[in-house]
Amino acid sequence: MLTVTHAALAIASTSLFMGTADPWILGTAAVASQLPDVDTTGSVPGRIFHPVSRWLEARFPHRSITHSFFVTGLLAIALLPLWFLSKPEFYWALLIGYWMGWFGDVFSKSGVAAFFPNQARLVIPANPRLRLATGSKAESLILALLVFVAVVSININSAGGILRAFDQALGSQSGAVEIYQREGSKHQILAQIQGRHTITQQPIAGNYEVIGTINQDLLVKDNQARLYRVGMGAEAQIAPETVHVTVGAAIALVTREVFLDNQSTRAAIASLKLPNTYISGRLTLDPLDRADIRLHGSKQYFQSVQVFGEGVELESASPGELLAVLGDAFATGNLIVRTMHVQP
Repeated sequence: MLTVTHAALAIASTSLFMGTADPWILGTAAVASQLPDVDTTGSVPGRIFHPVSRWLEARFPHRSITHSFFVTGLLAIALLPLWFLSKPEFYWALLIGYWMGWFGDVFSKSGVAAFFPNQARLVIPANPRLRLATGSKAESLILALLVFVAVVSININSAGGILRAFDQALGSQSGAVEIYQREGSKHQILAQIQGRHTITQQPIAGNYEVIGTINQDLLVKDNQARLYRVGMGAEAQIAPETVHVTVGAAIALVTREVFLDNQSTRAAIASLKLPNTYISGRLTLDPLDRADIRLHGSKQYFQSVQVFGEGVELESASPGELLAVLGDAFATGNLIVRTMHVQP
């Protein structure tokens, strides 16, 4: 096989087996695919590692020891430090690349001594007329097919993998939740939702921004900053038929914890009044302030502030919503504040 065919086979296989589109990982596999040919001084790796290739060439036939499961196993052991250095992706890229580097020659006319030290040659297929000749038209067709597979696999993996692509095609809510949980800390997640409103029973068809999840439901915001819980449970405002999500602009997510110890809510929240800020947590209110708490808004939308016996529970409430409910009330509790800064 030609050098480029070995590289294409290694890249396509690594992308498929590892589910990756990382160019460094794929490049590592491509380089590793050339190493089995170190057993001949006429190859690129043979010229680079000439003393090694000259030693091997004098003792072993081409496509024997370095084209075998035996050396691949030795390489797997020798590379174990990569695994313990928390680089398992490069460990597997090197192994897959090396393996594909010699396994491709199984389809050549002379085959390889895959089970070295047994010198019997593994050749596929059995019919000699169907075996590949280096540089032939048949190899060119195989190369074109491998490039196509690699491009498709890399494109799918760069969008999150085959399962995500499948979920996207189906428009499933579970797929949308998975994408948000994976990408929501790094990118805006936008959702196109079709379904019905659980209160009004009116059809829903619109675009929303996903700002969180509650169990296996999505929490989304419309263009008027109103929140909806999307799911099939009794607490949801939107029962979805399809949810197609896209990964939007990159964000910097800043998360902080705010602790109130019988302090004025207004004073504590004033500095947090930033766009795309969401507050979650539980506050216990001063007994004198509890009677003055009044919730605002309609049940048609998700209520980000809920009253319980001694205070309020917050789920992705904006600073404005929190202040509208609590005002100057004194409270105690922990709050988690998330602010998403969209990157230019």
